[in-house]
Amino acid sequence: MATLVVTEALVQCAAGAAPSAMTILGNVIAGEGMVGNISSAIPFVNIEGFSACSILAAETLGVDTECVPAVESWVPGVPTVLVGEEAALDQISILACNIGGVITVEFPGQLQISALA
Repeated sequence: MATLVVTEALVQCAAGAAPSAMTILGNVIAGEGMVGNISSAIPFVNIEGFSACSILAAETLGVDTECVPAVESWVPGVPTVLVGEEAALDQISILACNIGGVITVEFPGQLQISALA
């Protein structure tokens, strides 16, 4: 069983200084809010920055550098559950940042709704 990710989920980048709340747009509701899909990865629409980025700070010799996620889509999602026409987003999905960080779901935004994986 996979716990679906909904609006107000908390995500964290391994290179980020702080977690970020997700905003999910759409019309599929489960439990506590809108359900995301693997394309719910648009910077500053679905995912805010993570405060300072340690990878960018290392490249700028320690100068705090604002995180701007450079991402594509979550993997693997739940291919047996579609939201829109794409796999639903679940708590074990990860999102690679092209800068070098890896974004994970710390809290899916709800505790009740599961999907058969």
